[in-house]
Amino acid sequence: MTSQDGEKEKEKNATLPEIKVTTGRVRPGTIEDVARTGSKTDTPLRDIPATVNVVPASVLKEQGVIEMNDAMRNVSSVQPLMGGGYGFANSFTSRGLALSFFRDYIPDGNLQNNYFRTMYDIERIEVLKGPGSALFGVAGPGGSLNLVTKQPRYNFGLSAGTMLGSFGTRNGYVDVTGAIPYLPNVAGRLIADMEHTDGFRGLERNIVEASPSFTWRLADDKTLHVDYDHRELKIKPDNFGILFDANSNIANVSRDTRYYSRFNKTDHTINRLGLTHHWTISDTLSMRTAFVYDARTLELLRNAGGNQGNSSGFSTGRTAYQQFDNAGYTTLQNEFVWKTSTGPVKHTFLGGFEYKNVDINAARSTYVLRDINIFNPMVETSLNEAVRSAPTFDRRISSDQVSFYAQDQIDLTEQFKIRLGIRNDLVKYSDKGLQRANPTAPVSTTRYREIVQTRSMTTYSTGGVYQPTQNLAFYAGYSTGAFINLSTEPQALSTAPETSDQVEVGAKMMLFDGKADLNVALFQSSRNNYFVTLPGSGNIPTPDGKDRTRGVEVSLGFRPIAGWSIIGNGVVMDPETRAGNVATNSVLGITRSVFGTRPVGVATTMGNLWTTYEIQSGLARGLMFGFGVTYKGDSYADSLNLLKVPSYVVFDAAASYRIKKVDLAVNIKNLTDKTYYTNPTFAGALPGNPLSAFGSIRFNFN
Repeated sequence: MTSQDGEKEKEKNATLPEIKVTTGRVRPGTIEDVARTGSKTDTPLRDIPATVNVVPASVLKEQGVIEMNDAMRNVSSVQPLMGGGYGFANSFTSRGLALSFFRDYIPDGNLQNNYFRTMYDIERIEVLKGPGSALFGVAGPGGSLNLVTKQPRYNFGLSAGTMLGSFGTRNGYVDVTGAIPYLPNVAGRLIADMEHTDGFRGLERNIVEASPSFTWRLADDKTLHVDYDHRELKIKPDNFGILFDANSNIANVSRDTRYYSRFNKTDHTINRLGLTHHWTISDTLSMRTAFVYDARTLELLRNAGGNQGNSSGFSTGRTAYQQFDNAGYTTLQNEFVWKTSTGPVKHTFLGGFEYKNVDINAARSTYVLRDINIFNPMVETSLNEAVRSAPTFDRRISSDQVSFYAQDQIDLTEQFKIRLGIRNDLVKYSDKGLQRANPTAPVSTTRYREIVQTRSMTTYSTGGVYQPTQNLAFYAGYSTGAFINLSTEPQALSTAPETSDQVEVGAKMMLFDGKADLNVALFQSSRNNYFVTLPGSGNIPTPDGKDRTRGVEVSLGFRPIAGWSIIGNGVVMDPETRAGNVATNSVLGITRSVFGTRPVGVATTMGNLWTTYEIQSGLARGLMFGFGVTYKGDSYADSLNLLKVPSYVVFDAAASYRIKKVDLAVNIKNLTDKTYYTNPTFAGALPGNPLSAFGSIRFNFN
């Protein structure tokens, strides 16, 4: 063989370096797994003094998951929240507090008016519990939800499939990856999907997405990854669900009853370009540089305000928003990881810089709608039926953020390890434009106003781990957070950031010769300094808001015999509002302090169990059965805790058969056809889907 032939053979057999997600036969979410959302390094979960939950693509496939709400059942304490998602986008709380979204460790939009996420391009979901600001910057107090996407592979692979099911649901996808012909050391991947559903209660959804990506091995120690996402999301939102009546009970009507206006719609277009350069400088030093530009347009027409039914059976105070947002998000990150030692003490040091720019133009008009009878609702089909309308705001939101951060993971011995992290975010932000004083009043003034602020926010993360054995780790951690909500949902930005903090202690263990994993965490999480209007303040909001949650979380995985898997999670917690502001229910004529009440939409108890068994031999080899149960405790739709949404238990089942290159699956949701409500709205509760079935077929060529 000539030297040239040898080089060609070497090039042919080469594989592209990839970000390590798991190693060897490590199962996702176990103490040996690497979930970079917890540290931005390749540190195993055993060594991280915090809870990090992992949901792999294999579980999403077993459960037939096509939307984020179903995926999050696999993460303890995470609950959907209407405020922020408004029926067309994902919004969640964890431990009773808001979660922030990330995609491949880069911020992925705001807490409010975000977007509906599908699972076609997702390799796994990682959720860091508690404030993640010391790593990720301006982040929500409940935690950081990171979607890790599928990366290009050097070896050829092709998967394609379709799903048909209840509510006129149909979708299809293709996922192809492999080396790019005539381009040495370049691998590519294309994931494309289309989805349509008429939706239960007419909540239609149409989605088209395409995500090409490329990885180029520039040299043995350098790679460049380029990815692009295009998403078109058209979703009909429902902000009401089933309304409460004058007795503060969910109205005694069919669960198919529709209170939302027929004209409701959202049209969301997202174009996101990312470039990431990895440089392995040496065995102990590496550098990552990432750039992302994310352009989004959102056109929405949805219901906004509305009250529970009054003594006459009518819902009053109904309004609608028509809004257009045009947003651009630019992020530049540069960070390095250095592994070194000082004597017998080992260090994994992370240092980084981030620049982030946000530029949003937004305009909204508010429409006042007529009252409707909650027992025989006759809702609008056109904006022409509105009582009146007026422009609400026409504004521009912009911000520039410069951040520096550092983290040192210190192995004092094989048993004792500590982590120290610090970050400073210098944020200059503004909110300038026209604003109407009272959008629903027949006559009101419109004025130009400016909010211009510069804030320096320093956040911390610290903790320690004690490992008496390789399969057992006790830990304690403390973290702080800071957050500025650069969202177009409120009529004006806050003049000061919210803050948060969390104390957590727990244990992570592997039992029964690696057949079982158990994580237990005790926590106290707080959200502080959000703006409220206190009695005697002259109606001037002040940063005196505070929520606190104390509780215990459990997550487990158990594989008693070959082919049988059990995963589960649960939480018991005591979320509480600690602010002294007052709230009013105009229908019931009640005004009082919210101190000591439960935050809106948060249940105190939740649990989920999912088990599968796959036949290992014989003619039925590859046949798998699955069964799941989900429990959620009661919650409230209002800050006064007058409108209670009942608890529920629902059962799901699945069956699949894998033969050669074909996967056949059937997923059945809500086996008992139970009437239940997934989460509160603002004056009602959103009904869960009735008994439904979905069949899918996948073709895999590898």
